[in-house]
Formats: sequence, C-alpha cells, structure tokens
Amino acid sequence: MVVQVILAGGLLALLFILFLVISRATGGVDNSLYKLEYLVRKECDIQLEALEFKYKMKAANQAFDELHGVKRFADDIQNVTDGNG
Repeated sequence: MVVQVILAGGLLALLFILFLVISRATGGVDNSLYKLEYLVRKECDIQLEALEFKYKMKAANQAFDELHGVKRFADDIQNVTDGNG
C-alpha cells in the first residue's frame, strides 16, 4: 500500500513537471508567433507608406507638369530603363 502511494505521488510529480515543460514550450512558441506577427505588420505598414509616398510624388509631379506645361524626359528615360516604354 505504501509503495502504491509513493508511486502515485511520484507519477503526479512527473505529470506536473511534464505539463510545466509543455506549457513553457508553448508559451515560447506563442511569444515567437506574436513577435513574427508584429514584424510582418510593421513591414507591411512601411511598404504601404512607401507606396503611398511614391503615388503622392507621382501625382504632384503630374500636377506640376500640367500646371507649367513641362514634359519630363527623365520619366521617359525611367520608363525605358524599367522596360515599360
């Protein structure tokens, strides 16, 4: 009877340690996923801001050209080098 109580207590302690290790490991994975999500969102925000800036600059250049009647050769050169022309 005493052996069974000691065995049950040891098994309970081993289960406690097992679940402690599992919870710590899953907590680490969870934190890593949160960090990854933050970094991906941050990168997307930076890319979106860069794209918005590009379109705003292009619109401002077009408005300036229309206002002053200027034809920009630099845009033509850029289009040719990008393969768009």
